[in-house]
Amino acid sequence: MHAIPYRTKRDVAADLLREAIIVGELAPGARLVLEELSQRFELSMTPIREAFSVLEGEGLIVQVAHRGAVVATPDREELLELYAIRAAIEELAARHGVPRLADSDIAELKRLLGELVAYRGARDPFLDIDKQFHRVIYRAAGSRRWLETIESFWQRSRRYMLASTAVDGAVESLHADHQEILAACRARDAERAAAAVRAHLKRSELRLLEQWGE
Repeated sequence: MHAIPYRTKRDVAADLLREAIIVGELAPGARLVLEELSQRFELSMTPIREAFSVLEGEGLIVQVAHRGAVVATPDREELLELYAIRAAIEELAARHGVPRLADSDIAELKRLLGELVAYRGARDPFLDIDKQFHRVIYRAAGSRRWLETIESFWQRSRRYMLASTAVDGAVESLHADHQEILAACRARDAERAAAAVRAHLKRSELRLLEQWGE
């Protein structure tokens, strides 16, 4: 069994705020008032204030002069740019990584997919398991720089990745995508895996654009 990581009050506050923003309970442009959030989440204002810096780093909130913290408005152009870059480099890493996967890597992918399918809870830990799944494949490509670049774009895309999982039907679609990626990896079919990764990212992008009325 995995040990349950220790979570500070700041972590708890960040999780609650993040979830409220992702599901739309705190709408884009909404002002985040410490006193109101403290009552809502039954936490003191200090960990909530500390959580603001975490969520600002994820692009979920912004600090505005004379207004304080507000929920960030999704940026369509940023979304399109980030997903175009991610598709290019993650497809490349999959193409090079899949032929190098060991049997132990395939077993790890199967285990992580099982965790994803069985998982019930907040979206943040779900996303972490999702990233572990992809990391197994990309790490096998053997390029530390590629992996570091992918990780940096994951961080910059985090708000969009989280929002994508909140769309109706998204989780089922994600599971189907991961099943296809795993099947391609088992077959050591690099081109099939690369195509599956690209399609996986494109579906996430389209879910968000549809959600925003595009």
